[in-house]
Amino acid sequence: MKNKLTIKLIIVIVAAVALLAGIMAPVYFVLQQRMYIEQETRRVAEFAENIKKVEPFGKEALGKFFSDSGASYRVYVFDKDFEPLYSSFELGYHKNLITNLFSDKTERFQEDSEPYYAKVDDEPAVRMYTCHNADGKTYYIQIKDSLSGVDLVFDFSNRILGIVVIGYILICSVALYLAISPSVKSIKEVTAVAREISQNNLSVRCQGKVRRDEIGELTQSVNKMADTIQENINNLENYNFVLREDNRYMKEYEQSRRMLLRSITHDLKTPLAVISSQVEMISACKEQEKKDYYYQSAMEEINKMNKMISNVLQLTVDERRLNDKEAQEFDISALIVSLCDSRRAYVHSRRLELHTDIAPGLRLHAVKEYVEYVFKNYLSNAVQNADKNTVIEVSLREHKQAVRLSVENHGRNIPDEIKEKIWTEAFTTSPEGTENTGLGLYIIKEIALLEHTKCGFDNTETGVRFWFDFIDCNL
Repeated sequence: MKNKLTIKLIIVIVAAVALLAGIMAPVYFVLQQRMYIEQETRRVAEFAENIKKVEPFGKEALGKFFSDSGASYRVYVFDKDFEPLYSSFELGYHKNLITNLFSDKTERFQEDSEPYYAKVDDEPAVRMYTCHNADGKTYYIQIKDSLSGVDLVFDFSNRILGIVVIGYILICSVALYLAISPSVKSIKEVTAVAREISQNNLSVRCQGKVRRDEIGELTQSVNKMADTIQENINNLENYNFVLREDNRYMKEYEQSRRMLLRSITHDLKTPLAVISSQVEMISACKEQEKKDYYYQSAMEEINKMNKMISNVLQLTVDERRLNDKEAQEFDISALIVSLCDSRRAYVHSRRLELHTDIAPGLRLHAVKEYVEYVFKNYLSNAVQNADKNTVIEVSLREHKQAVRLSVENHGRNIPDEIKEKIWTEAFTTSPEGTENTGLGLYIIKEIALLEHTKCGFDNTETGVRFWFDFIDCNL
């Protein structure tokens, strides 16, 4: 069925409307009469209270009050002897009528009585029996609010309401069908495109004018998803080519390394043999000149071996992306202050503030290039991950037997699942296209291993603090 979704939506919404109408209509049918009766009961009670406030409490004053109120109640006011004081109609002034009507109901007349609804002799009405003391006499007051004809009005209104509910449901059904059809058509188009994409046909896209609603956003998302998938496939093909080249290079490199090790092993045999023979000659020879000669010859061979081993170690360092650097003594406080000043404009351009807490006069015998590299990478990492309009805090303080450099940014904490991964090669959480290659923290970890020190980070209440302990090489 082509319009299955449309029909389902119409059925669901119409069913909801019908259910609402089915619930509210009976509630209205039941409550309307009851609410009307309660309303009239309150009005009768208020009318009785106002009658008691009439001064002087006599026929003329009561007549004027009743006329001014505009009420249509039947009212009787009489004393204990059933002498009428006031009645809303002329016959009510006959004592015999009052006596016949109320002689057997005198116990109902209480000062604090409340009005009530009752149907007597097929006449529905709100009645109230109360009394009032005035001028030293007690007067009985009976008020009746006839509700005859109200049931007919309610029956008619209920029939009208039923017709309105049925018409409302029909009109809603037609209006909903007309309103939903365009949206369902758009959803079908998006579904067709998504189906083609799932079948690896990335050439299709959602065509036509894009709606300015959630369906339009869905259309744009599907098109963007197809573009992203196509781009990722292209990137994967490029990465595959690079990996093949890297694999070929690594094979060549591994072969070269093995040949180098074989050559070194072979080359070390000769000087070791020479040294061994020279040591034997030194031990056997008694002449000092010959001992010096053999000693000098052995030292030359040892120096050759030392140079060869240094070359091998240099290759190992190059593999770790680090160069052998010479340590020197310098003022690390002044260096960090200079680096902060040179990068303050860059930090401000990213809508951030740079605060420093640098202990003055700290001197260190270490590799200066390593200090600069650690600071630059920590600062760059902090700027990239900091929330806008926050502060980057740089601290340099003595910590135990080291000088600790820390850089803290305000932003999200580092999740537990990637705490170890951030130090690995080429790992990064920065969005694609940013400058972060994922090598900065990896090389810092390598520097820490090379310098036999520690580096790490701490999640704080406001962000993340990265730190590095620099150790004096003379210690």
